[in-house]
Amino acid sequence: MANDSSNNIMGSARERNARLLERYRDQLIELEPKYLLQMAHLTTPATVWKYVESAVTKSKANLVMLDLEDSIPRNNPALLEQGRANIIRAFNELDWGSRLRFFRPRGLELDPAFEDIATIVEASGSKLDGLIYPKIEDADEVRSIDATLTTLEENLGLARGLIKIEPLIESASAEENVFEIARSSKRLVGLVFGSYDYWASLGLGASSYRVDHPLIAQARGWIVKAAASVGIPAIAEMTTNYPTRDKSDDERRAAMDEFRRDALLARDFGFAGKWTGIPDQTAAAVEIFQTPDDEIERAIAEAKQFLEAEASGRGATMIDGKMADRATDRLNRNTLKKAYAMGRVDDALAEELGLI
Repeated sequence: MANDSSNNIMGSARERNARLLERYRDQLIELEPKYLLQMAHLTTPATVWKYVESAVTKSKANLVMLDLEDSIPRNNPALLEQGRANIIRAFNELDWGSRLRFFRPRGLELDPAFEDIATIVEASGSKLDGLIYPKIEDADEVRSIDATLTTLEENLGLARGLIKIEPLIESASAEENVFEIARSSKRLVGLVFGSYDYWASLGLGASSYRVDHPLIAQARGWIVKAAASVGIPAIAEMTTNYPTRDKSDDERRAAMDEFRRDALLARDFGFAGKWTGIPDQTAAAVEIFQTPDDEIERAIAEAKQFLEAEASGRGATMIDGKMADRATDRLNRNTLKKAYAMGRVDDALAEELGLI
């Protein structure tokens, strides 16, 4: 009788916990490898064709975003139509190479009917990867975008979930809701921090903004952790001090030094990449957020040693004088997943290490 009672207790626990595990797994988003490589986002105004063409075909960006929001004055339908037409042309005619193909609509307040999304997806839905949506406030807004994309995909005969979403977190309200936002749709492939709009949402002025302000750090932490909770990258904000031609050599160097400091800070916070606005910034971001060769080689060696330790019956082992267990193996596998996406781990090795 005691055995029957114990079996019933364990059976009930197993059923409950199976549901819990399923819920935990369901929160994770399984990314295609290409979405792990977002070291440099390059945003360019959709209204200027030469900028669009250069960003799409010549830049070192991992992701190019053609912009309909900030680059177009409000209540200017002619420029809006020009921007839409350039985006459609870029998706359908230009060779994007390996760059991710994204655009930014105007946002809910300026376009509550999602006309930008419908117009561009209907004209080039099979050619784009996704959209970066500005000023997201809560998860219901993401679900609304998801519903519109689902209907468009069905109408166009596209695979459901083909078109991805990256929400821009740009307000104190969005910061509060960011974990729910991250879990609102399987279409998500990143969270992007818009620090200047975020600063404005706090009721603060430009003179008090600084990239290392504690309030900015707090928002960074929430965004990085929310993205990690579902397995997607977090992308850091723009640095608006550009090394433009009208500046002196010293001013241009100072602007790039500022960008590099911002990028290193973001990288150390756990961001996977950074927004950029010009080619020099883009190249620097790719360099800074790139995974170094020695880090990949070390992760490969330690992953192999840990697999050998497990095969010999040990759950933990010593590697180069340091204790290694499943936690350290998870850290190495984070590195190796990105390395595989970058083509720096081949299929045979990936299979050997259990990455695929």
